[in-house]
Amino acid sequence: MKEVGIGVVGCGFVGRGAHIPSIGAIAGAKLVAIADADAKRREKAASKHQVDSAYDDYQKLVNDPRVDAVIVALPTPLHVPASIAALEAGKHVICEMPLAPSLDEADRLLEAAGKASGFLMPSLTFRFTSNYVKTRRMIAEGAIGTPTGVLYREFIPATDLAGQWPAGGWMWQVDKSGGPLFTLSVWSIDLIRWLFNTEITSVAPAVKYTPLAKTGGTLGYDAYVTLRLANGMVACLQYSGSVNHASAKSNLEVIGDSTCMISAEDNDRVILFGESPEKTIWNVKEQGPKMWGHQQQNEYFVRCVQEGRAPEVRPEDGRRAMEIALQIARATGD
Repeated sequence: MKEVGIGVVGCGFVGRGAHIPSIGAIAGAKLVAIADADAKRREKAASKHQVDSAYDDYQKLVNDPRVDAVIVALPTPLHVPASIAALEAGKHVICEMPLAPSLDEADRLLEAAGKASGFLMPSLTFRFTSNYVKTRRMIAEGAIGTPTGVLYREFIPATDLAGQWPAGGWMWQVDKSGGPLFTLSVWSIDLIRWLFNTEITSVAPAVKYTPLAKTGGTLGYDAYVTLRLANGMVACLQYSGSVNHASAKSNLEVIGDSTCMISAEDNDRVILFGESPEKTIWNVKEQGPKMWGHQQQNEYFVRCVQEGRAPEVRPEDGRRAMEIALQIARATGD
């Protein structure tokens, strides 16, 4: 099959930490160009990954004839213009989530994607992480009977958020970015829809935001959200960006009508609490770009490009996750 030339726009946290290093591990893909307005970041990434073309403007990258597909890993306010530029240049596009700060802007991107020759795939990486792929397979195989309820918990250390997005930066300008709770909840919302192949029909959130002096005034958040699903299930999502490292965690628990439960813990392992007294444990820990599914996602994307088929991960999935995430993030009770 034809080798796919990849261009990555954005050499920040996700671009340099996940997308750029993943390309070299994918058979049939080659990183041919990167773009970033910051010269230091751009040159460092180009040197480390031996990229010949390092542009200071994404328009130059999308006009490069060697680039077949573009991964947009810029700050959220720039996702739409960069993705539309790539689509209009005839490229296939992965756009990081959220697709945009607002639904109106996301709709503009989806409209452009509908007219383009290339396809647009939202970066919904939880569909590709080893622990959730294993969980979905176990559910389909009837390991817990019919699922009845699900709990998802994501507690992120406030110092980690401040390290990635320093106080005063674009992420904390909620009118421009949507804010950290909106930004970080989209993947788990999509995970619920994908795991059970169903739609979320009602959302009841309770949210509190707290300025944190310890991190220079970044905005801590605590959110508790109950959901009803079209298949009859109930769900609870718990988010916090106000915790320390000792209490940080990420886990998913799915209960079935057999009284058994699956627990996916911290991207490290999947546990079946079955009928026997002994629980069954699968260690599924991945390293580097595979940890959160970026490498697996990007490999799937490359195969879709090579085979000329649209991805099953649709632009509408990205928009739906945004729609629910915005409902949650705006539910301050004021």
